[in-house]
Amino acid sequence: MLPRIPRVLARSFTSARALRVEAQKEAQQTITETATSEAPKAETPAEVESTASDVDFINDIHNEAVKMTRSAEKELDRTLHEILTGETTSPLTERLSKNETLRSELKQFVEDYTLNLHKQKLAQESKRTLGSQVSDTFPHLEPSLKNEPYTTQELFLRKKFIEKQNGRIGAIVKDVYIPHREVAAPPSVGELSVAKLLAAGAHLGHSKSLYRSSNQKFIYGEYKGIHIIDLEQTLQYLKRACNVAEGVASKGGIVLFVGTRKGSERILEKAATRCGGYYVSNKWVPGTLTNSTEISKWARMEVTMGDLPTGRELSITEQKTIVKPDLIVVLNPTENRVLLQEAMQTRVPTIGIIDTDSEASLVTYPIPANDDSTRAVTLIAGVLSKAAQAGQQARLRAYQQHVASQAPVAAETTL
Repeated sequence: MLPRIPRVLARSFTSARALRVEAQKEAQQTITETATSEAPKAETPAEVESTASDVDFINDIHNEAVKMTRSAEKELDRTLHEILTGETTSPLTERLSKNETLRSELKQFVEDYTLNLHKQKLAQESKRTLGSQVSDTFPHLEPSLKNEPYTTQELFLRKKFIEKQNGRIGAIVKDVYIPHREVAAPPSVGELSVAKLLAAGAHLGHSKSLYRSSNQKFIYGEYKGIHIIDLEQTLQYLKRACNVAEGVASKGGIVLFVGTRKGSERILEKAATRCGGYYVSNKWVPGTLTNSTEISKWARMEVTMGDLPTGRELSITEQKTIVKPDLIVVLNPTENRVLLQEAMQTRVPTIGIIDTDSEASLVTYPIPANDDSTRAVTLIAGVLSKAAQAGQQARLRAYQQHVASQAPVAAETTL
């Protein structure tokens, strides 16, 4: 658009000045009678001044045209239309009637310039509304003025912009505690933290009226008549219990999970299955560990360190021998005092979740936590079973290496 403006405007809009300059040229030519064929004619100061004034005039017209209002544009279009069609008389009309080339160029200019002027205004408005970055990224965007409705392209870009901005609102959610995952995929003891214990509600104790003096070292403080358990000590004691469970499982010991509260069946089943142990979800039968007649009818078999049956028949004496667990994990020690007493009599180590109303001296390896919270019990049982699983896998790997190392020796003996 811009390259055409000086050429056409110099022929059209500046006609008055052009006529005045031509008159000055004719007067100068009359005075000067020098032949122009031998040397080029030097520009007079009037010509230089007129040329500079024409350029300034063209720039002023262009700047004013860009700032025109809609009504002023219509008035200018009407005036130019009357001049081009001959409906009005003016010096420019007489000049155009004599020069068809100038008339056609001016007509084409009016059509192009008015359209480009409108586009340029739209571009300026769009830069204010959409921003220069959007205009540069989408050069073919069809913008709209402030008093006009948004185009389809603008609505699409605004929708994308709002989605992008709203997507950044708020905090990034990380390390969220999801309770149901603790059953199927519990964390290891290394992944456990105070924050996870706090999210599970392991810090909530019982009322001050149910307080036991043996649990004084596990209590962090008091809030509205309820004791708060120190989770730093909970994490410390839980790590110690995990080391015990891992060591027992790595030596081929039997790990027994006991929880007699309603709703703990699935927790116990998953924990026992994970580490190859056993579980009791119903009422504990008194005498299970101390009275051989209670368990003499249970089916028994001999297995290797790889948990594979040997197929050997047990003798009558072996069948009547009491098979005791090597470690008992009790999820609710307060309701299983008979179990804890039998374990002490038979010298079976126990791990128990000790609340503020429980007796910590009845358990070999206490874990101070809230035993009334299903989430806390699920988390602790899952962590303990994960530790026992690590010990079991270490034992199975060692057994497989032992079998592989004994295979060449057995082959040589056979030969």
